[in-house]
Amino acid sequence: MTVGAGQQGPGARRARPRRPVAHAFARGGGALALAALAVLANPAQAWDPTQLRQLRDMHACVGCDLTQANLIRADLRASDLGAADLTGATLFYSNLIGSRLAGAHLDKADLRGANLFYADLSGASFAGADMTGANLVGARMQAADLTGTDLSGANLFRADLTGARLDSADLGSAYLHGATLLRATLVGARLDGAVFCATTMPDGAVTDDDC
Repeated sequence: MTVGAGQQGPGARRARPRRPVAHAFARGGGALALAALAVLANPAQAWDPTQLRQLRDMHACVGCDLTQANLIRADLRASDLGAADLTGATLFYSNLIGSRLAGAHLDKADLRGANLFYADLSGASFAGADMTGANLVGARMQAADLTGTDLSGANLFRADLTGARLDSADLGSAYLHGATLLRATLVGARLDGAVFCATTMPDGAVTDDDC
């Protein structure tokens, strides 16, 4: 989409460069932010702009289709995105503190550096997602599907991963102090460099290897 494609007259004002969509959304840019998202998004995106507007206005979009949505550095604190479809969405460095994403689909989503401090991610699917360096302190991740997820360098301090699927996940250098992995599956998971201290392992044993 080309904005302002017509020729400018002698007295026309020079258009200001477009602000990056991430900053517009994060600072509450309102309708302008949503317009910018619509312009910059993949033309083949499945998400509905009206549902994105609902998320902005009501901080809730339960069951919404936000597939491949561009939410870079978005401020989504305390938002309710339960059962929403965020497959392939870009949530790079987004703020999801205290948000509810229970049962949401975030397969192959980009959550690098995202802040999910005390978020409810129970039953959510993150298969193949990139969560490198994500802040998951105190996150509720019971029964979450993290198959093949990149959690390298993630902060999982006191995160509850009871019954989670972590098969083939990358937990290299992840911080698991006080985390609960009870009944979680870790077949083929990479754990080198991960920090285990007061960590409840899948069999219920508590390890203090790195205290």
